[in-house]
Amino acid sequence: MNRGFVLQGLLEIADSETGSAAVNLGKLVHQLQQQEEKLALLVQYRSDYQSRLSGATDSGLDSRNFRNFSAFMKQLEQAIHQQQAVVFEARRCVAAGRQRWQEKQKKSKAYGTLAQRASTAAVRAENGREQKLQDDFASRTSKNKILADH
Repeated sequence: MNRGFVLQGLLEIADSETGSAAVNLGKLVHQLQQQEEKLALLVQYRSDYQSRLSGATDSGLDSRNFRNFSAFMKQLEQAIHQQQAVVFEARRCVAAGRQRWQEKQKKSKAYGTLAQRASTAAVRAENGREQKLQDDFASRTSKNKILADH
């Protein structure tokens, strides 16, 4: 098996792995976006609810309703903190996925460079063989012509 063929096989495998890593990274980025949207909704909901609480306290709010508002706000804050942790983990996963993709891409590029060098070397060797054949033919033709002239 020649070197060019081996490198071509490795290059195809590396390209496939790079493609898979890119698809995985795309999925991770999409998941991150979804989690960030959920967090933004929770934060917006908290802001809206705080505005409602402020309006309710201005118009007079009994202690029972205030406790209900406070308990709900506490639950909402917990949900926001949990979602922030989910977003943090999703960002970590995206960073790791991006790093894997970059490593696979670097490997693929290295194999591509090696395969190109092997191909160039093979072409040079073939050109050298052809030149040698042409030189030998020219030399024989020249010898035959000299012998024929004498």
